[in-house]
Amino acid sequence: MNEIEKIFPNAIENEEFQVYYQPKVDLRDYRLTGAEALCRWFHNGEMMPPYKFIPVLEQSDAICTLDFYMLEHVCRDIRRWLHEGKRAVRVSVNLSRRHMGNPNLLSYILDIINRYQVPHEFIEIELTETTTDVDFKDLRMVVGGLVDRGIHTAVDDFGIGYSSLNLIRELPWSVLKIDRSFLPTEGNWNTQTATVLKHLIALAKSMGVDCIAEGVETVEQISLLKENDCLLAQGFYFDKPLPKAEFEERLIAAGWGQ
Repeated sequence: MNEIEKIFPNAIENEEFQVYYQPKVDLRDYRLTGAEALCRWFHNGEMMPPYKFIPVLEQSDAICTLDFYMLEHVCRDIRRWLHEGKRAVRVSVNLSRRHMGNPNLLSYILDIINRYQVPHEFIEIELTETTTDVDFKDLRMVVGGLVDRGIHTAVDDFGIGYSSLNLIRELPWSVLKIDRSFLPTEGNWNTQTATVLKHLIALAKSMGVDCIAEGVETVEQISLLKENDCLLAQGFYFDKPLPKAEFEERLIAAGWGQ
């Protein structure tokens, strides 16, 4: 057994995993408008990089356990913010493709959210594109069920899977997250890249779906997004993923804390 798999159950029990929040920004006024919940593992006093444990956990249902753990901790934080009289922003939580095929997935998600009495408007579930027809049927059931209950849904890394167009034609997504690979960079600033980005944004808009770009790092990228009417973004230009206490400071500074 891999060492990570071996220590994982105790790590969950001891709550070694922490939620870091990466802010999402409205490009019209650069105000904080939401966040993505990202997982950080602190073991023996050191932070283990996600690339070392996420791929291992994704080989089994351990990743599903971690996903539910993250959703629960996000709901716990939102409930505390509201209980303290603070305002909250919508937080997106990633769910692995490994969940597809679980007939109880929708009820598990709803049970966690409702256990903490979190208003559904504050939760967004991010799901990646799928690779088989069976996955697609499961995805349709989950996305439809969430949207029917007022929970936002986002297709993560949009544009890099084989089924992208069918995915947004068939499912009632709230948000499309444009993969960072479609953002022109200093070494890849050419007309073709910018054209693809422009049409991805236009496609989302024509479907009546919000569009957010991830991995934004430069002023030039921001200008291009604004020119093409993509008004939501996240990335290191604005903030790296933040520990909970630092993110709460951002909420207060943005006027969301009270």
